[in-house]
Amino acid sequence: MYNIIRLSEQLSEKHIIVHSECTDAESILCEMVQLLSDELGPEACKDISDAVLAREKAKSTGIGYGVAVPHTRTSWVKQLYCVAATSENGIEFKAMDGKLTSLFFLIISPDFTVGPHLNIISAISHLVGKNANMSAKLNSAQSPEEFMDILKTEEEKYIT
Repeated sequence: MYNIIRLSEQLSEKHIIVHSECTDAESILCEMVQLLSDELGPEACKDISDAVLAREKAKSTGIGYGVAVPHTRTSWVKQLYCVAATSENGIEFKAMDGKLTSLFFLIISPDFTVGPHLNIISAISHLVGKNANMSAKLNSAQSPEEFMDILKTEEEKYIT
């Protein structure tokens, strides 16, 4: 048996947006990237936003169950970043199941790596696949701290 990466160990509360007011895919993706502007700087965030948006235009990362996992690899970062966001009303994201997306996990990884972002996507898919209500539970969070508490509780139930 192999160990699943715990998503809660890849996120920090400062990288969680609860109840984003964005109404479209482009704006929520840009909002998520901008959350990293203090750490990465405006030029990096512009290039990362462009890369994430280009990736979404090529093929949506809406995996269904109300969840999307936009991602990119870039030379602007030397470590992996994960940003989460929720949307109370949901956003059209061209998800595989055709439903609105209300839970987003943005993954930005260094361009010299391949595996880490794939492992996180796998961890997200594993959690969502075992718990179709995950999006609703995380969307009920009223703060980044509560989001993390819910995520950790769900991981304990489904990750062995």
